[in-house]
Amino acid sequence: MSVPAAYRQWFYVRPQVGDDALSVDHFALRERPIPELGPDQALVRVKLINIHSNTRRRLVLGQTPLGETERANYACAEVIASRDPAFKEGDLIACQAAWQDFQVISSLDPAIGYGPVTPATKALNHTNCQWTYVFRPQMAQAWPADVLMDVFGTSGMTAYFGMRQCGPIAPGDQVLTAAATGSVGSLAAQLAKIAGARVVGLAGGEDRCAWAMETLGLDACVDYRAPDLPARLRRALPSGVDLFSDGVGGALTRTAVEMMNRGGRLFAYGGSADFYAREITAPPRGQTMRTMFGVTDEIEALLKAKDARAEAWIVDAFYHERLEAEDALSELLRSGALKPVNAVFDGFETLPQAVVALYAQPHAGKLQVRFAPD
Repeated sequence: MSVPAAYRQWFYVRPQVGDDALSVDHFALRERPIPELGPDQALVRVKLINIHSNTRRRLVLGQTPLGETERANYACAEVIASRDPAFKEGDLIACQAAWQDFQVISSLDPAIGYGPVTPATKALNHTNCQWTYVFRPQMAQAWPADVLMDVFGTSGMTAYFGMRQCGPIAPGDQVLTAAATGSVGSLAAQLAKIAGARVVGLAGGEDRCAWAMETLGLDACVDYRAPDLPARLRRALPSGVDLFSDGVGGALTRTAVEMMNRGGRLFAYGGSADFYAREITAPPRGQTMRTMFGVTDEIEALLKAKDARAEAWIVDAFYHERLEAEDALSELLRSGALKPVNAVFDGFETLPQAVVALYAQPHAGKLQVRFAPD
């Protein structure tokens, strides 16, 4: 592919304040010339980008400044030209990308919005960013971009390592999965079922609960918005909870932990209750990752009383082992035991609609925008 003269970029043009609904009017499109590559730089064509649930929060809190583009997205891209020894033309890579169709990257660049890469992951990736690496040729040939950035991206890796670290999951274990129709929750629930557990999901609405049981094979699913939620959970899990997979936080965490059996496990990987709140507020000073993910002092005390433990981390802590996860997840996909779950918008021009839809329209799995065909 020849190098184009310009790239297209969506940027944040109108403030998103308080509880105002996000709309396409908050974004505008511009074209900019593609710069010449310097040493240790590569030009990539972005094929597909994930829309992260904290996008609105980053806009409101000024982490994506007005007049700028959001740069901390996870993307699948093809290397078009390279002066970086870590990348060669034709490589299919994972990387962080802005809302644009072509981008200059470098293996020397650190992660945006995250801590430094660990030495072990740096040695594996040959880059200074835990999220930037070349897919192995067999992976690039076997799976389309949407699966690479869902099952083999942060969602699948979070589910895989979360279930492993909170394991071993034994047949008969009672597993409760929050956000069972979400990108991580849908995969975590399936992995628990594959391990032989009895899995109950939590989802928003009876229709989404029905979808989770029919599509993911869950044993039961409970509408977390039901006024009698504790009673419904007790009926669905009469012998209590052995493992709770929680990407939501908030009041839901307390409800589930109160039902936890002695020696139970809590896997806390996110706080979507804050991301989807009507009004976004800045986190309190001194907030830790555990409290951000819902493991408050109150929850810590409940866990201690039950001799239970909580895992709370960001998945890059395990990215030095991602090849193991890719191989295990590939085998499950090929056998049909694991189903990818995503919702894809087609076309670069649909990105604003996709960002708005993330907060306005129900969807299952990872929300993605496909910029270019596989």
